[in-house]
Amino acid sequence: MENFHKIIKEICLEKKIDLKILSKGWICYLEREQQIRYIVGYKFDLNSHGIGEILDDKYAFYELLLEKKYPSIEYHIIFRETEKEHIEKLFDRYYQNVVLKSNTGTCGREVFHIKKKEQLLECIDRLLKKHFSISLCPFYEIQFEYRVIILDGKTKIIYGKKKPIVIGDGKSSIKQLLEKQNPFFFKNIDLPSELNRILPENDIYEYHWQFNLSQGASLFEVKDNDLKEKLSQLAESIAKDFGMTFCSIDIIQTKEDQLLVMEANSGVMMDQFIKQYPNGYEVAKNIYKEAIDKMFP
Repeated sequence: MENFHKIIKEICLEKKIDLKILSKGWICYLEREQQIRYIVGYKFDLNSHGIGEILDDKYAFYELLLEKKYPSIEYHIIFRETEKEHIEKLFDRYYQNVVLKSNTGTCGREVFHIKKKEQLLECIDRLLKKHFSISLCPFYEIQFEYRVIILDGKTKIIYGKKKPIVIGDGKSSIKQLLEKQNPFFFKNIDLPSELNRILPENDIYEYHWQFNLSQGASLFEVKDNDLKEKLSQLAESIAKDFGMTFCSIDIIQTKEDQLLVMEANSGVMMDQFIKQYPNGYEVAKNIYKEAIDKMFP
């Protein structure tokens, strides 16, 4: 959160807002002219408590999307008491190729791609020891994932994410290819020694199947204006219908070019965006500045 706190401090100084950072950096306490506002984690004091709770629960948000008939990936909720036979029927319905995820997880944590029945039940048991409920989704063949950041009903930024996949040139190691594709991530972690091997020409290596920037995915600018318009219209409509003031909405593009909503986030985290997007620090600062202006009308 280093860059995030730096930005908030700069904005508060510019806006003559008193700032205290409390709870080991988790809470920002903002005060100006006897008005008090909070930022908790990356959650600004703008959404209602109710919609904030829904956005932080993947299945709850899916049910809202379903109610309004928005295009979305499918979710099925699983509790501790859910019958094993029902789970296995879902697994077979989706050709034994599913994703299990915690309903309240972030940054791609506690998300598992499952293709074996014994793996399925073991993973569900492990997740339900920590969580009240989890979700089962069919596995989608995804081309790209997009994030749309919405503030006060308007799109502030759209960017894409692509999986950390590299293609061999017969000269470079897997590690070198990964570092070239995403230096912000791969130059700062210890990779296993097996990735020092040369990747044969045209061979494909997938480091991770997820599109999370915190898992090695790389960010790109969306330059297709028609696509940007579709993503923006979809996200803005959802935000308006459900009373979401400041949030991000994640949308996938399948191999069949379908656009499906995956989830939303009540906390607007831009740490990796700042590192990878052109002039990312200033772009993020301007968005956060508008959010703070909205908090102090």
